[in-house]
Amino acid sequence: MLSAVITLCVMVAFFVLAMKIAKMPTTLAMIVAAVAGSIAAGYGVPIRRLAEGSTAYLYFLLIVIAAGVFMDVLRESGGLNILVRDITRGFYRIPFLLLLLIMLVVIFPGAITGSGTVAVLATGGIVGPVLAGMGIPRVDVAAFVSLAGILSLIAPPVNVYAMVMAAGINLPYSGFFKPLAILTLVPAVIIVLFIGMRRAKRVLDPDEILKDTPPVPKGASRVGVYVPLAAVIGLMVVSRLFPLQVPNFGLPLIFVMGVAVAYICGVRVSLVRSFTSSIDMLLPIIGIMTAVGVLVQIMSLTGVKGLFVTTILTLPALLLYPGLFATLPLAGTFLAFGAAAVFGLPYMWASLGRDQIIAISGLSLCISLGAMIPPTALVGKFAVSSVEYDGGYAQFLKRCAIPVLLLDLAGILVVYFANSLKFLL
Repeated sequence: MLSAVITLCVMVAFFVLAMKIAKMPTTLAMIVAAVAGSIAAGYGVPIRRLAEGSTAYLYFLLIVIAAGVFMDVLRESGGLNILVRDITRGFYRIPFLLLLLIMLVVIFPGAITGSGTVAVLATGGIVGPVLAGMGIPRVDVAAFVSLAGILSLIAPPVNVYAMVMAAGINLPYSGFFKPLAILTLVPAVIIVLFIGMRRAKRVLDPDEILKDTPPVPKGASRVGVYVPLAAVIGLMVVSRLFPLQVPNFGLPLIFVMGVAVAYICGVRVSLVRSFTSSIDMLLPIIGIMTAVGVLVQIMSLTGVKGLFVTTILTLPALLLYPGLFATLPLAGTFLAFGAAAVFGLPYMWASLGRDQIIAISGLSLCISLGAMIPPTALVGKFAVSSVEYDGGYAQFLKRCAIPVLLLDLAGILVVYFANSLKFLL
């Protein structure tokens, strides 16, 4: 036990030094901490463990990259712009449905890439003018888009936090779709009601709403939008409904097929540019998932994993759950997706008595909130800039404080009542 404590202290010290003194990104700091812990425990530099850990999430990375390219092709061809315009003209008479569909548009890019940053960057500049045209103040527009970006982090099919925790306890990433969908849609409806509907005009004019939206690229058509989306969603659904008749192509191949369909049906875009821009945008996720795999391997090797488990097992619930409430969002701020391994996994290792799928879903909701909390606050800051809100981040964060606290509480309650919520599976 003492050696594991010493190893943990060494890992934490080197992580802080790498972040604060050497100014390394989180990814490299996690790898440095893992190697330092291994050396401190007497294992030297375990090349085999490092190699195994770096490829632990290879399949998930293929999903993220393929989905990112598909999303970029759809955006570059004007698909999202056409989609938002069609939704606005079709549902402007029913503001609630219009706002809910706009929120789902923001959620969709993050749901298929696992990145809330991609969600707000791809859609913020398009939906921001629409929401402002509905009479919603800019601070509420920023809150609406950023909260949708947070929900996109936990939405199925690609929830990176859940993937990391599931792989860490050798649980297949299967059966998560329904609970994650419910955890996404219920808050989405509440946000639409309490942020969107309270501020929107009662009578809407579609031309007035759309006057400041970006123009549709020349040659773009609805075929180039709806056919690729239908192809991707159809392949996902059909393989689940008819598993014996339709082969499971796997999400990476499905998104590659979607890219091919979008390229054929829509405006011609540079696939090389889409690939490189997607890699640039998703590089933090790729790096974090690689580093998390290495960190988990070294934690298992050195006994730090067991230390976490025994510590959590001995904590009373009176301390454990308030601790999770307070620390998980902050961990998500500093460690991003790495928080799922450093803080989420120890809880999962120690809580084998609870339904693992439900518990992981709740933990992922809590950790995702870190993407709005300074100093990093990537989703929040990109949402503010994409909708052109210039009132200051503190004012924006104040507007989001109550929804963020309620989402954090909801995540903890889902974890606590995981066994009672099995009907969601």
